[in-house]
Amino acid sequence: MAIRIGAMSCLLALAPVRAQADHQHGMVAGGGGDATSFAAGVSLIAAQFDTMSYGGDYQAVVPSLRWGRGRFAGSASLGLYRLQENGRELYGLGDAVVHGQLTLVHHHAVAAGAAVAVSAPTGDHLAGLGMGHVMIMPAAWGRWTVGRVTLDGSAGYGRALGSAASHHSHGAWPLVDPMNFAEVTWTASGEIPLARVLRAGGRLSGGVPVGAEGETRVVAGVRVLWNAGQVDTAFELQTGLAGDPFTIRGVFETALRF
Repeated sequence: MAIRIGAMSCLLALAPVRAQADHQHGMVAGGGGDATSFAAGVSLIAAQFDTMSYGGDYQAVVPSLRWGRGRFAGSASLGLYRLQENGRELYGLGDAVVHGQLTLVHHHAVAAGAAVAVSAPTGDHLAGLGMGHVMIMPAAWGRWTVGRVTLDGSAGYGRALGSAASHHSHGAWPLVDPMNFAEVTWTASGEIPLARVLRAGGRLSGGVPVGAEGETRVVAGVRVLWNAGQVDTAFELQTGLAGDPFTIRGVFETALRF
């Protein structure tokens, strides 16, 4: 497994990257001023899942790009997966995701704004690598710093688009990044500095289906973040509390800002 992940990392090492492990409305760091900023990174993901119909594991390399200027920021990502489900092994792309963010309020310790993410069905839906539809996910987000603690939260809505989507009502899918056909999404997280270049925190996220069908999801995670100059590195260990998104998942990511 480690050899396969390492090989995929080498193949994608020349691509500008930044990790996005799921469809949740995580904030994209803006430029912080009038100057334009860019970031490139890579994320390695490994998870195990055990649902009523499927059991197995998956690993991924997720490259992405990030851009920011003043109040505006955006990112794009596309993952390459190895998926083992019920004894069958396959490789393929996940759904491509683009994300945009606008900061509406930024006053001392408080910041807030709006965001939208759109995913394209580049992943194989039948294999469990993609939703099978275009998804649009608008959200509102906020950040509050109290002393040494920084609190973040978001609330949004996600829905499948297109004429084909109306005929494909299903529960949470795909296996690698489950989401309902239509749902209300939320995140809540907090961080505290441990040293000048080291921070730690936790995060809760989830989705509540809109309509009669779907699965309520809740995911919990703990993370450590390290900054060395222009390089940001983080590791997050997650577990699925409800909705069978996965049993356990680890996400290691690093990004270069320039």
